[in-house]
Order: sequence, then structure tokens, then C-alpha cells
Amino acid sequence: HSVFSPRARSSNRGFTLIELLMVIAIIMILAGITFGISRGVQNAQARTRAKAELAVIAQALESYKSTYGDYPWTQNEEGDAAGLVLTKALLGWKVFVRSGTTTTFKDKAVSEVPSSGPKAFVDPTKLSTSGTIPSAPTTKPTDLAFTDPWGNEYVYAYKQNSSSWDNFGFILYSKGADSSAIAVGTNGILTTDIRGADDNIDNIYSGE
Repeated sequence: HSVFSPRARSSNRGFTLIELLMVIAIIMILAGITFGISRGVQNAQARTRAKAELAVIAQALESYKSTYGDYPWTQNEEGDAAGLVLTKALLGWKVFVRSGTTTTFKDKAVSEVPSSGPKAFVDPTKLSTSGTIPSAPTTKPTDLAFTDPWGNEYVYAYKQNSSSWDNFGFILYSKGADSSAIAVGTNGILTTDIRGADDNIDNIYSGE
């Protein structure tokens, strides 16, 4: 038979439109599965990193308490946001000052800081941060906060209102991938309802 017979032409024809669409659909399904798996792996890695960073911060807070007798208060004399309170305290700038029976929590004066800088409880270069890490140990941070793998500040609270705070310890967590959270009340009690709220369902808490 001739190679140019109708049967030969039929066997060498290209894909039909339906066959092309089927191939495209299969490629898209496989790409979606691959993307989903990759995204899941990235999220798991981010959660692992957040837990490790929370452990570092929590340990630094324990060292701070061992030195000054209490954790940094969210309620403070300068009125700093909680993220800045945390970083200032762990870099040694925010301290407790006691005068008789009165205790205040405030910034150290630059004149009180030695040339080597204040006693720091954590190395900020080992953690992700928003704001600026001071280039000199004697420069007080003004906008620095520790951030989680999703770029959000770690949430810290302790004695937001010292008269109503009923939690023995501090509150420290990441908002997770959804970057949203409902905060605890001024009593500091992390209730089941708060933890189970939609905005808090993927929060990562220190010590868990």
C-alpha cells in the first residue's frame, strides 16, 4: 500500500478540539494539586517557625521576670503600643522603677545606659521585625516590633489594666495565616469562646 493511503493520513491526524481540552483540563488539575501541596508545606513551615520564635520570645520574657520580678506590663508610663513595649523591654530599655511602695514601668533614660548598651534578653537580629533595629546599643528603639512569618506583629499582653488582670502569666501568640484575631479582654483570660472564634481558630499560642 502507498504511504499516502487514506488510512495512513487518518492515523497521522492531530488532536481534536475535545482531546486538546481534555489535556488542558488534566494539566490544570495537576497544577492545582501541586500548588495546593506546595502551599500546605509552606504554611506548615511558617507555623513551625512561628512556634520556634514564640519559644525564643517566651524564654526572654522569663529571663526578664527573673531580673526585674515581673513580666513587662502592657500598661506603661510612655503609652507605647504592646509590640514596642515588648521589644523595648527585651532589649533592656523598659524597666520597673520602685520608689517606696510605688512601682512604675517606664523607659530607661539614655544617661542611665552604659556605652555597651542596656542588658538585652534577646538578639533582635535573630527574629523578624518591623521598624528599625537601632544601629548603636545606646540608641533607644522607637518603632520596633517582632513579626511572625506572615508579617504581622506577635501579639503580647500582660496587665493591660493592672487592677483587673486575672491571668497569672502573659498572653503571647501569632495571628496565623489569616492575619486576624480577637483580643482577650482586660482581665487577660483566654476563654474557650475566644480561642474558638473564627478569627482566632488558626492562632499559634506560646507554649503550645
